[in-house]
Amino acid sequence: MAAMPPLPPGSIPPPYSPAQKSGWWSRNWKWFVPTLFFVIFVLPLAMCGGIVYFVMSTLKNSEVARESIARAQSNAVLMEKLGTPIQMGAWIGGSVNAASADGRANLVIPISGPKGKGTLMVFARKTAGEWHYLTMYVMIQGGGTVNLLNANERKARGDPEAPSLPSDSTPDQ
Repeated sequence: MAAMPPLPPGSIPPPYSPAQKSGWWSRNWKWFVPTLFFVIFVLPLAMCGGIVYFVMSTLKNSEVARESIARAQSNAVLMEKLGTPIQMGAWIGGSVNAASADGRANLVIPISGPKGKGTLMVFARKTAGEWHYLTMYVMIQGGGTVNLLNANERKARGDPEAPSLPSDSTPDQ
């Protein structure tokens, strides 16, 4: 290290001041700001999106939703009004609460085909491990409804429009 030059006689030496160390913020702001943005905005949005995806996929894959969509896709009147293929929409509303032996399901499922759109409404109860559909119909956009319950199911729930069928007859589809 080089020696300091001597001071002229009668002069006062400058006070010693070590180099100022920069503060925490000035050293770390470049990584702290993006991390804070990620934690406050991106992470909560991703978590909410994950929860919504999980709930929607659970409802879409429920036994009640699959059976309802299968009936809608095989109903001749609905195929004529909406066209084929009939597809399930992205946003299903409602709930499915089911244990192994009993439960309830209340779903609102948007459906669509090449000719139009509709809303599939389903209400079912599970008793002794078997689902019993109390309501299953499609409200077609622009007017009209199509009942997807077969005659035996309508008769079992006491629907006055259900035709009288012998107990050994097979349900109509």
